[in-house]
Amino acid sequence: MKAILPLPSGGFGLTEVSPPEIGPGEILVEMRACGLCGTDLAKLAHPEAAAGVRLGHELAGVVRAAGSGVTRFAVGDRVTAAHHVPCGACWACRHGNESMCPQFKTTQIDPCGFAELIRIPRLHTEQVTFRLPEGLSFEEASFAEPLACAVRAIDRSQALPGDRIAVVGGGGMGILIAQALLARGADPIVVDIAHTRLSLATALGVRTVINPARDDLGRTLAGLTDGAGVDGAILTVVNGRILKDIQAWVRSGGRINVFAGAADGPDLSVDFLDLYHREVAVFSTYSSGPATLADAFALLASGRVRVGPLISHRLPLSAFDEGVRLQRGGQATKVVFHP
Repeated sequence: MKAILPLPSGGFGLTEVSPPEIGPGEILVEMRACGLCGTDLAKLAHPEAAAGVRLGHELAGVVRAAGSGVTRFAVGDRVTAAHHVPCGACWACRHGNESMCPQFKTTQIDPCGFAELIRIPRLHTEQVTFRLPEGLSFEEASFAEPLACAVRAIDRSQALPGDRIAVVGGGGMGILIAQALLARGADPIVVDIAHTRLSLATALGVRTVINPARDDLGRTLAGLTDGAGVDGAILTVVNGRILKDIQAWVRSGGRINVFAGAADGPDLSVDFLDLYHREVAVFSTYSSGPATLADAFALLASGRVRVGPLISHRLPLSAFDEGVRLQRGGQATKVVFHP
C-alpha cells in the first residue's frame, strides 16, 4: 500500500509499505479522506527531524477488518478516528489538560493518516472513533479532529451565549472556531486581511468581520462594544503586534486564548501590570480530547457546523507535495487528500 512516510534521505514522500496488521480490539480502516493540518506543515518545515514523525490525523474511511473483541464496529462501517488518547486519570486529565497527559502523544494511529490503510489501536477504537451517520461524507467527517480543537478552545475560553469573541485569523481553523462559537450562541468577530476569507466567514454565518488593513481595528472593536472591549479573543495567528493590540482591546476580566505558535519567535512581550490590574487572562489551547471530539462530531452530524465550503483542493496522495505547497503558500483554505 501507499503512505506518506519519512524518507531515508530526510523529509517525507510517497512510500510503498506493507499493510499494518491488526490485533485484538483494533480495526483496519481504508482511508477515504484525510485533511492537511497546520501541525503537519510545521513538521514538514523540519525535514532533518522527520525520522519517527507521523503526518495526517484528520481522517475518515471504511472499516476493512475488525480484530477479536471489537463490538462497536463492523466491516463496512464508515468511521472517523483521532490520533491521540489521554489516560483520563492523571493530574493533567483531572485538571482539564488532557493534551498534556503523558499518555496522550504516545498513542498513535499506524502508520499515519496519509495512508491507504490505517490501523486504529484498541484505545482509539474504544474512545475516539465514531461511526458516520447517513448524509455525512468522508470529507466532512475528516474535520472532526480539527473541529474538536476549536470546541476545546471555546471551552477553555469560557465563552458564553452572547459573548463577543474576536477570532484573529480567518483561515480554516479560524472559521471552524467562529462556527463553533455561533453554535454555542456566542458572537464571533473574525479578523483577517484577506477579503476571500472574510467573505467565506460571512457566508457561513459570521455577522461581523474586520479587515485591519482597511479599518482601524481598535476603533472598530471599541465601536462594536460601546468602548468596553471584546469579551475574549482566540488567536489563530500570533505575533508580538497582535498580542499587544489584543491585550489593549479585550475588556477587563477578558480572556486571550493563544491557539497557535508565534510567527516571529517564541519570546513575546505582555504588559503584566495591565494583566494584574484588569484581571486579563492569557492562556493557550493545544489539541483536543475524547469529550470535545464527541461534541465536535455531533456538530458535524447535525449540520450545525458546515465544513464543505472550507475545502479548496482535493488531491490524491501522489500529489502530496503540491497540496503542501498550496496550503503553505496561502493559496488553499483546506487541502483534503484521497487515496
